[in-house]
Amino acid sequence: MTLIEMLSKAEDKRSRFGLRHELTDVMLMCIMAIMSGYYGYREIGRFLKNHSKEFQQTFRLLHKVPSHVTIRSVLQNLDFESFCNAFNEWAGQYVLMGKDYTNAIDGKAIASTIVNYDNSYQNFISLVSVFSVQRGIVLRCEKIENNKESEIPTVRKLIEALDVKSEIFTIDALHCQKKRQK
Repeated sequence: MTLIEMLSKAEDKRSRFGLRHELTDVMLMCIMAIMSGYYGYREIGRFLKNHSKEFQQTFRLLHKVPSHVTIRSVLQNLDFESFCNAFNEWAGQYVLMGKDYTNAIDGKAIASTIVNYDNSYQNFISLVSVFSVQRGIVLRCEKIENNKESEIPTVRKLIEALDVKSEIFTIDALHCQKKRQK
């Protein structure tokens, strides 16, 4: 499966009415911007605008390149489950597990997903990923919601999905507990 085939598996929940850009095209353009060092919505929009001629030719766009508002809307409304499943399937076909490779596993809160930041009912979404140090790539990822689930079973699920025998995993001290969680 190619990257484009993987991206096309992500479900597009946008209304077809007034749709100017295909989801796969927007996601590919965002990936190119991020790989070029542009991370925020406005920065990605600026990158696309600066390279609009190339994008219009490459993607055969009927309209201008997407604005930062469109990029924000697309990324915020992306069906993460279908995208994550497609990514894990795509990444899995390119990664051969090897003896004594080191993999770092960590969860990071996604900016602007925090709710009730000022009280004990605080909630946010985190992305837990397995990063191969030698290869320099993410092997698998999963999303967790702070109030609903723990990072511990998610990490176990990610390791089991990789089906490895002799690789090294580095994880937070959170995972060093006497009492086993299910």
